Amino acid sequence: MSENTSYISLANKYRPQKFEDMVGQESISKTLKNALKLGRIAHAYLFYGPRGCGKTTTARILAKALNCTGNGNGKPTDEPCGECPQCREIAQSADMDVLELDAASNTQVEKVREAIIDTVALAASRDRFKVFILDEVHMLSASSFNALLKTIEEPPAHVVFILATTEKHKVPATITSRCQTFRFRPITVDEITNHLLDLAEAEGLDLTEKAARIIAKNAGGALRDALTLLDRAIAYSDGKIDDKLVGEMLGLTPQDLLNQTVTALIKKDNASLHGAFETLRAEGFDANSFLKDLKNALGELFYFSLGQGSAPFEGAEQITAAASAGLLAALSRKINKLTEEVKFSDNALISAEVGLFTIMDSCFDIEGFIRRLEALERGGGNGGGEPPASHTLQTEKKTTFSAAVQKSFTAKQETKTSFSAPQETVFQEKPSLEKEEKPTSKITDNNALWKTMLKEFERSPFVYDVMTNCSVQFGQDVWTISFGTGKEFYKVPAQTKLAELEKKAFALSGRKIRFEIADKSVASAKNTALSVKQEEKKTISPEKRNPSFKTSITQEEPFVKADFSADIASENTLTEVPEELKGILDVIGGEVLA
Repeated sequence: MSENTSYISLANKYRPQKFEDMVGQESISKTLKNALKLGRIAHAYLFYGPRGCGKTTTARILAKALNCTGNGNGKPTDEPCGECPQCREIAQSADMDVLELDAASNTQVEKVREAIIDTVALAASRDRFKVFILDEVHMLSASSFNALLKTIEEPPAHVVFILATTEKHKVPATITSRCQTFRFRPITVDEITNHLLDLAEAEGLDLTEKAARIIAKNAGGALRDALTLLDRAIAYSDGKIDDKLVGEMLGLTPQDLLNQTVTALIKKDNASLHGAFETLRAEGFDANSFLKDLKNALGELFYFSLGQGSAPFEGAEQITAAASAGLLAALSRKINKLTEEVKFSDNALISAEVGLFTIMDSCFDIEGFIRRLEALERGGGNGGGEPPASHTLQTEKKTTFSAAVQKSFTAKQETKTSFSAPQETVFQEKPSLEKEEKPTSKITDNNALWKTMLKEFERSPFVYDVMTNCSVQFGQDVWTISFGTGKEFYKVPAQTKLAELEKKAFALSGRKIRFEIADKSVASAKNTALSVKQEEKKTISPEKRNPSFKTSITQEEPFVKADFSADIASENTLTEVPEELKGILDVIGGEVLA
């Protein structure tokens, strides 16, 4: 290279000049070549897609194909020669009949009218077609689009419009519908990597595959950006371009630091995580860049754990063996949210570290826990061998996860056994009714029989309470039960349990004994009911005020059948109406309650 020759960047030096040279846009190249062969040339094209993926380059190749004269047949060709004046001038953006306009700099309708509308009707000065290439067309104003609309719809036969944009949604539908639309996709990492390696071989560069892949990942799908980064790497290197050099040049987080951080998050190792941030401070790394690299690394580990893609760094196999895909995905999502918070922090590193400690404490490998627990319940051990040491929740704990789960499972089995055995024993040993009624031994003494019955009913608190609060008078075949003063209310529950007493007496003695309640108690109950009926004329019955009064008390309670209406009535009897209220009652009616 002579001293007078100016340097040409790789992006310009290796810019594609033919459809075959296009990287990653094979479908578009094939469609345009077939259209040129068949002579089916549209009057307007719209190319859209991300930056650096070949939109403007394809527009120039199409312009050369329309105007190339090197093939000698005087028609458009799908293989421009690249040697004729038209091809050379279009490649250098110097052809007078191929006008490249930056719509971002010519948004006003006056400039559009001056550059396009007023000149579109003029014949080409030399070329076969007059081509207008409008880059970033979405930047035009609404008035400019309206002015351009009719021209694009019905241009002269010798005019072809090629519109390029990165934001198709900003182009009016009236313009889009009048164009043949082509979507340019981002170029994949593998395609960029292979292209960089081929270019490095042509240039005689010592470029490693790992370095080329790192550049491709940081290019964001734009081949032009990848070539620009390679230019920087050439200037930064001393001859050899490897992954370490590229990482230093781009300020990327070292792989060993990413490995340390991810492992610390999975192991919940506080000291290791803090040590990673100490390294970041000492080396002067940017917190936002670190979180971005960490998020991307976790995303790649997620795919790698599913068997997709390649390991993002050394040690990835150990990490994916220790953590489930669900945990890696959860960590990546939470770090993505943390990145938005750190952007607005006055101390990004501290905010990032505190945020990661919070994420570490809140994320658990539930999927892994369930998988191992299911393996234990199936009796299959730990589901594939002992888990590695990274499964411990704290590094200082020596008990592995498998042992902890086994202990929990054993405890659960013991708990099941301890609860199930007594239930089964009670169910089997519970005597049937016929067994209770069949006498096993005869008790002839009445006092002994009553005491035995009392002991038998200890497990029936209701009957036991009645028996301990009554007095019994023994007869030959009839036993009379009576209640002392203050215990008359026991007569009601006693009436409902007489049959049980008779059945138990027969079971213990073989004698048919009839139990009766003393007449005095029954007479007292009848007198109480009579007094209630006499008071109904003067009172409002509780049942009338509340129809569910009697049924609201469950029959399991001991006083369910007792009638306390007399006591309530005594509190609600009519009192003497004051003289000042009598006049009011004569008008509105009604009565006064106490």
